[in-house]
Amino acid sequence: MPGSRKVRMGKQTRLLDDFFKVDEVYVSHQQLDGKMSEEQRRLVFERGDAVAVLLYNPETNDVIIVNQFKYPSLVGRRRDNPATTDGWITETVAGMIDGEETPEEAVIRETREETGYKIRKPELIGKFFSSPGGTSERIFLFFAEVTEADRVSEGGGLPGEDVGIVRKPAHELIEQLEARQIEDPKLAIAASWLRGHIQRMSGLAPRTVAFALKDKPDRIVGYKTGTIEDVRGVDVWVNSENTDMMMDRFIGKTISARIRYHGANKEGDTVLDDTIQESLRNALGERAHVKIGTVLVTEAGMLRTAPHNVERIFHVATVEGGPGAGVKADLEKLKLCVERVLLRVDQENRGLRRILFKNFLTSIVFPMIGAGDGGLSIERVADNIIPVAIHFLRNNPDSKLHEIYFLAFKSRDRSACHRALESFSGEGGVLTRSERR
Repeated sequence: MPGSRKVRMGKQTRLLDDFFKVDEVYVSHQQLDGKMSEEQRRLVFERGDAVAVLLYNPETNDVIIVNQFKYPSLVGRRRDNPATTDGWITETVAGMIDGEETPEEAVIRETREETGYKIRKPELIGKFFSSPGGTSERIFLFFAEVTEADRVSEGGGLPGEDVGIVRKPAHELIEQLEARQIEDPKLAIAASWLRGHIQRMSGLAPRTVAFALKDKPDRIVGYKTGTIEDVRGVDVWVNSENTDMMMDRFIGKTISARIRYHGANKEGDTVLDDTIQESLRNALGERAHVKIGTVLVTEAGMLRTAPHNVERIFHVATVEGGPGAGVKADLEKLKLCVERVLLRVDQENRGLRRILFKNFLTSIVFPMIGAGDGGLSIERVADNIIPVAIHFLRNNPDSKLHEIYFLAFKSRDRSACHRALESFSGEGGVLTRSERR
């Protein structure tokens, strides 16, 4: 095996000791025939190890990369065109590992310095030598998902650096790779990896993961992966709206738009009766807007039929409305919204008709309110609203509502929901996990 062959190190001299370092070494190694080679002189360009990361925004399907002037790029291009002045190169975020940093710590730091984005759990694509014939440098290449809620500063690099941020649709980067237009090897490797993994960023297959209260195993808090259309057999769907309580257009990509479209009475693709929006307008009455935390209940329209079998749509105002509002959701208000929706379910279940016919609302699914247009990271949302559901089931033992789910469309949503729920399980926790298909 190559790794078990012998090597003998001879004299070593540092010829250059600056920002970069060059070592002269004499070395012999065991050859393929088993014999030791003659001692050979080698020069090693020593600069330590580096990190790089491809950033991907799943909400916009964009990659985030950088553009910088690099003098060696100019030198290389002048071999083709001695008159060129172009030394700019588009590449992944990258930088050297400092001191005792781990690669993960270094890539988190570099990302924040160059782009202003805060990343948490970068995924290692691979590590490789940049040019093993001349330098010992290894590159740890990562992938990380970000949204605009993760941008905590302007970026641009440290003083003296001049880093431009480039946002590019993921499909354009892959097209550049296939057209052999990428010059940075880190970016080429990352683009190739992305091409093979882009499918898993576009959404998750339907699946249910449930956590039961340890002392009440029929009380469930969990998450469902996939789109809202994939949800089956849940009595209440929650629709997050702004304070204007106006649902998104049919052509929109939001949960509001999907609920509105699938609940409408249609002939083929033609909407005949905008059932849920009309019901919401009637519930709103003469009001132009409502306060955050207001819950309005409407019929489910065609969603009441198979395969969805939805009983009611609960619309909750989670962010301020109005032209140009652009207000970030508030975590404390989001917790209030979840709590009010759950209390409203209990109120509905105390209605005489439901008691007489024992037709109780026993299950509900929430979108990850505040993580879209609300501008908050999915991790912060999950960590704050999921505990509200757990506390509700624990503190309301007589509630007819037994199952509370959250919708995880992307892999990052799933990870955030799962981590939040896992924090309540294990030794000393109040939940135990049971998976459902």
